[in-house]
Amino acid sequence: MKQYILTITLNPAIDKTVSVPHFCPGRDFRETALSISAGGKGINVSRVLKHLGTATIASGFLGGPNGAYIEAQLKREKIVQSFCRIKFNTRMSLTILDTHSRAITRILERGPMVSKSEITAFKKNYSRLLRQALLVVLSGRSIPGASDSLYAELIEIAKRNAIPALLDTSGKPYARGLNTKPWMIKPNAKEVEAITGEKATSLKNIQAAALSFRKRGISLVAITMGSRGALVYDGTEMLVARPPSVDVKSPVGCGDAFNAGFLATFIRKQPLSQCLRLAVACGTANALSVNPGFITTATRKKIYSSITIENLGF
Repeated sequence: MKQYILTITLNPAIDKTVSVPHFCPGRDFRETALSISAGGKGINVSRVLKHLGTATIASGFLGGPNGAYIEAQLKREKIVQSFCRIKFNTRMSLTILDTHSRAITRILERGPMVSKSEITAFKKNYSRLLRQALLVVLSGRSIPGASDSLYAELIEIAKRNAIPALLDTSGKPYARGLNTKPWMIKPNAKEVEAITGEKATSLKNIQAAALSFRKRGISLVAITMGSRGALVYDGTEMLVARPPSVDVKSPVGCGDAFNAGFLATFIRKQPLSQCLRLAVACGTANALSVNPGFITTATRKKIYSSITIENLGF
């Protein structure tokens, strides 16, 4: 019996976030707040799925003391995991929040190098985990040592197992993954511009992009637009959801929370409008925390009731 949503994070990270008022380069600063969490886009998705009461397993690569920290943290959060151990140390990411200007600066390590044998072991574990998965989420940047085609290969493996795959990455791995026609994608507006080479500054642009992705054979297209909300298109309905205005602390992980909210509703066979509503509620609630994926039930429910949804036709 299929029973969980599988999330894949090829290149996890320890996410360190510091609050620094009036931050600028070239000077010394003392932080006013610091937080550390297990990070990576797929891990963030699993964290929000756990919050929503949806069974999930997180997988990918972990190595060294940083990998051990993430593994221990996920155990504390009671997130089921099945990562492949690698030789080199998992990366760390630093987010600097200027609490005065609200500007965000991120320093993202490239990540450890993986070997061919480690990739082979991961694929074997991935195929095993797919056997009881409802869906698989392939999200986040790839990892050094892996080919740009790895995500595409993982989508093909999922297809052979009749498992729908959501792809949410960037760069060449995204382009190659799109060619394999994943079940769902969730780019943001900037990623749409990078993929299509066209502007995605207006709702009209976003609609055109959604239509073009559908023509490429992608069943379900969701495009997030930050504070403007999100659009989803399944070939029958095109809906746009607009969230209430909130005091954003950090946008990091909002797209991951969106994915979790959407999928948690989708697997319960709810209407597309309900999937979108919970997705936007989770994404917006995530913006109120400096730690990706840490949202509260009360905040999520309050935002959920304030979201407006418009049917754009089709």
